[in-house]
Amino acid sequence: MNSQTVIRLIVTFFIYLILQIVVLRNFVFFDVAFCFVYIACILLLPDEIPPVWVILISFLTGLLVDIFYNTAGVHASASVLVGYLRGYIIKFLFPTKGIENEIVISLKDMGAERFVRYVAILTLIHHSTLFFVEAGGFAFFLITILKIICSVVFTSFMIIILQYVRGN
Repeated sequence: MNSQTVIRLIVTFFIYLILQIVVLRNFVFFDVAFCFVYIACILLLPDEIPPVWVILISFLTGLLVDIFYNTAGVHASASVLVGYLRGYIIKFLFPTKGIENEIVISLKDMGAERFVRYVAILTLIHHSTLFFVEAGGFAFFLITILKIICSVVFTSFMIIILQYVRGN
């Protein structure tokens, strides 16, 4: 990974965080569909980054969102889980990966079907953790499931749209 890639990652990271904190914070449909596009910071990290760094980046991303949302670690815990499981999901979805063919995680390089599947699975994990921790358990099971489903669709759609806008 060269310095130009690192700079592009850092700029993308800040764009997604600013978009989440400033614009999408109050962008909610019918009190059930929330958009947490900041998880794209974790999902779009290059595959060659070591897992320890992915988990650290995930924690810092979630912590920054927690600071601005005043949510006491809910986003950080969900983000760390996604950062931890990301490598396993990549191995599960793309088992033919070898040393000579690194996976570039983007809509352009993976194709629409594989990219949507990858984003939807990790978004489902993130949102399930986030909303069940926020609810404090399974007391509000049906409304929590409704929030998860609607938010996964909304967030995944926004991440895909942002990939089209970005051009890769």
